[in-house]
Amino acid sequence: MKTTHIVKAMVLIAALVSAGSVLAEGKLNSDEQFRALYPKATAGDASAMYALGKIYLEGTSSAGRDQSKAMDLIHRAAAAGDISATKYLVDSYEGSGSSGDAKALDLCQKLRKTGDKYCDSKMERLIERSIPNVANAASCKKVSEYYAGGHQSAFMKKELTHCVLAGLSNSLTREEAMSNLRAQAEEDPRAFLRLMAFVLKPGTPEWDPLFVEDRLTKMGLSFKEKEVKELFLKNDITFNGCRKMDRLRRETIHQRPAVCRMAARSGDEEAAMYVGEAYLNGKDYFPEEPIEAASYIKDFVNSKNPAIASDAFALSLDLFKKQNKFYEHFALVKQEMKHPSSKIKVAVNAFEFDVEYFQKNHFAMNLDDIQEFVALADKPDIPQALKSKVGRSIDEVIKDRGRLIRAQEKDALMMYRGFLLTRKDLDDIEAEHVAALSAANPKSDALTKLEGTAKTDGTNKGDSPAKPETTVKSELKPKIDSTKPVEAVAVKPERTPTLIERLLN
Repeated sequence: MKTTHIVKAMVLIAALVSAGSVLAEGKLNSDEQFRALYPKATAGDASAMYALGKIYLEGTSSAGRDQSKAMDLIHRAAAAGDISATKYLVDSYEGSGSSGDAKALDLCQKLRKTGDKYCDSKMERLIERSIPNVANAASCKKVSEYYAGGHQSAFMKKELTHCVLAGLSNSLTREEAMSNLRAQAEEDPRAFLRLMAFVLKPGTPEWDPLFVEDRLTKMGLSFKEKEVKELFLKNDITFNGCRKMDRLRRETIHQRPAVCRMAARSGDEEAAMYVGEAYLNGKDYFPEEPIEAASYIKDFVNSKNPAIASDAFALSLDLFKKQNKFYEHFALVKQEMKHPSSKIKVAVNAFEFDVEYFQKNHFAMNLDDIQEFVALADKPDIPQALKSKVGRSIDEVIKDRGRLIRAQEKDALMMYRGFLLTRKDLDDIEAEHVAALSAANPKSDALTKLEGTAKTDGTNKGDSPAKPETTVKSELKPKIDSTKPVEAVAVKPERTPTLIERLLN
């Protein structure tokens, strides 16, 4: 075992000695090269400068590693026309940033002039990297030169188009540049934003807001994106811009609604209210489309601007009324009634629609909804005329439900009936019942006349003398305001039945 280890150690030592010898020999060889190259490089030999620069760069000679001397020699070699030094610098600069790519590109241009194809696969990429993001006179001059030199990739075409439209190049006509930009805008959102700057500018041949409205979201952009909103403000795509445009001019009949809609979609609240109302009522060349109206109104009911919130609330109620959506309409009114705000007057006025719906459609409503509706009608803000309509309908609800309504439900409805109806309402209802009874039974008409005669002479032919009606002294009668609701628990004083009642009974 010991012998084996000794043998392995000796072999390793021999290998290290051998490697050291090789390294020493390589060092000696580099020193020899260094001594041979130095005078030639000093004399201006381009290839010698490059080779000596590589020795300094790699540190393979006794002179050691010296980055500064190495790069100085390689740059001088490239300047003197050494192809290898030029290629080395191209690879060094490439991908090191826009300034580095620009230097690599200049070197590639020199190589191409000599017929060398080393940079053929690098040129377009280097050109793209070397062009600054912000166009200026210097960069557009280079773009024009590259384009004229045959570099006409999609990128170069886009950059040249941008330079021409910015007035920094005349390598293309404006018509050609606009055609290029429109084609690019079909696929590139950034190009579409550039195009917007032209087609939204009033007074130009390209002005076409409808084009922008139709395509903006298709390009994956939003009306509320920062860049889009900045372009809108710059080109007066606002409610003020919409308001100022002539509604009747042929060229603006369709463009003006587009301006108004885009302003609304970008968050302009006044524009949203205008467009919502225009769609709701079908005016100013907006078709009557309630669904479209809703899309502009709904987001602003809770606006922080009280005036906008009130307008949106009123328009929402009008919208639901037009669509005959009772439950949505009633939900808005109920919400405002429970938590009153500046919109309370609008809600009270709108409640008339709910009352009319209730009168005509209570038979199709859920009883819980009816009870909630009747309870809301008792709120102090509701006008008495509407309270009376609801109170009168309660009898119809009870009659319609018949035995399906439970006693406690009936009692609750009757309680609200007492709250909602005035004494005059009750007298009118009683008079209507008598009139209906007379119409249904003509005999009762004769009896009514007979009763009238009895009251006149005190007797009726063939009958016993009528008992005088019980009277109540006027000073004991309570004073009743016929315009106020009757208390639900009020008890009427006893009275002597009339002749008709006695005969019918």
